[in-house]
Amino acid sequence: MSTLERVRQVVAATLRVPPERVQPGALLYQLAELDSLTLAEIAAGLDDEFRIRLPSDGLTNAHSVDDLVKLVEESVAR
Repeated sequence: MSTLERVRQVVAATLRVPPERVQPGALLYQLAELDSLTLAEIAAGLDDEFRIRLPSDGLTNAHSVDDLVKLVEESVAR
């Protein structure tokens, strides 16, 4: 399964939205109401899924699903 698909699954589960709504260019705030707790839940889900630790500054700058994929890929490469 690709990084994109795995990120989509985590985001969909965390935001409780259908996975088909979580497209690469989708803006996170358009998928569901976002607050710092929701972002922390997404980060925890991605940390668990990929066995990484996402940088908090990178997460606050992530506005789309694509941004999350890039952040995960950069964290995995470290």
